[in-house]
Amino acid sequence: MSDSDVCHSRLCAHAVSFIQFVHALEFMALTPLFVWMAVDFDVPATYAGYVASIYMGAAALSGILAARWMHRVALKPLLLLALVLLAVLTAWGANSSAFGLFLILRLGAGLLGGFLMSAAMALLLTDLNAEQRTDAIAIVVSAFALVSIVGMPATLLIAVELGWRIALLVLAGLCLLAAALAYRYLPSRTPTSAQQVPQLCLGKEAWRWLCLPAVAQAGSLLLIPVLIPVLTLCYGSELKHMPATFILGGVAAWLASRLSAIAIKKWGQVRTSELGTLLLILSLIMLALKWGTAQGFMILFMAGSYIRLVCASACSASYPNHVQRGRFMALQTTTNHLGSFIALALPSTILSGQDLSLSALYTLLCLMALVAVALPIFLRSTVARLNPHHDQTQAVDH
Repeated sequence: MSDSDVCHSRLCAHAVSFIQFVHALEFMALTPLFVWMAVDFDVPATYAGYVASIYMGAAALSGILAARWMHRVALKPLLLLALVLLAVLTAWGANSSAFGLFLILRLGAGLLGGFLMSAAMALLLTDLNAEQRTDAIAIVVSAFALVSIVGMPATLLIAVELGWRIALLVLAGLCLLAAALAYRYLPSRTPTSAQQVPQLCLGKEAWRWLCLPAVAQAGSLLLIPVLIPVLTLCYGSELKHMPATFILGGVAAWLASRLSAIAIKKWGQVRTSELGTLLLILSLIMLALKWGTAQGFMILFMAGSYIRLVCASACSASYPNHVQRGRFMALQTTTNHLGSFIALALPSTILSGQDLSLSALYTLLCLMALVAVALPIFLRSTVARLNPHHDQTQAVDH
């Protein structure tokens, strides 16, 4: 592959990374923004859970539906349309005054969101080899870290200074910018021909590769809903210091995402995932012993979490051939949403509506450690099954 092709593939990866950044920010920013929105909607601030859950449920449903028809259509025009519609729905939400209407708009946004990234990733990864896929995935995954470093602080600053409605309008503008970048840099793909339809079947063991990113995230997501109370309980962290702590964690996640691609090329996906798991478990031990500082914990926790996610995503991307990739990415998006929903709901179940205590924290940390250790084991067994399947799909591609 020529230098110009390599450069173009990196530009495509950065374009998809920006789409991921906007997509993640558009979803994640609404939870803190709802503190202001609840006043205008005249509902309790706890209704933010309804906003998040209706989006996630719609996104999961969208992924299942997309898997059935994505191969029949040209993905790029549909991706552009979805980004424009997401901008319209977000801007409409900024001008809404009824909570019921806002929930309907978030339902629509979820239906679009469940398709967006599966289409973008399918367009990005189809013509890349294994090494280029690893680099591209590392670039795309780093977008999540940039949400913590830049996106969330900027959105909250706009909300404080100008109001939540202006913040949503800015998000709508970012959706349009993402559409422009997708139009400029993402390649076009033709729909699957009638002769290729039999090749769409993913196989009986596709679930292994589909579940890998969800398994990688589950070990970390269990802590996210109670992260601020945990830092307060273990380190006595004050709320005024939390933004700096989270930004530091975001920087660590961004660096880990980019460096993990280099580590995978040198040591492989399994050994790199073991390194990420070691960092994650060390961070959990820090919490259990109340050792170190909140900043040190966040560095280890975020770095370990993102190393694991890049490894799992790189391995799973090796499974589908170019005909299967759209369907595979749609189903994987659904799996990720369902896994995230379960992982985010478990802490509330464990706490049973009570305040966070040390005993509850230890139970949660033990569960996280068990889930975390599962990834390298699962990844090792999956990689062992990859080569025969990969040889077969390579033959199909040619």
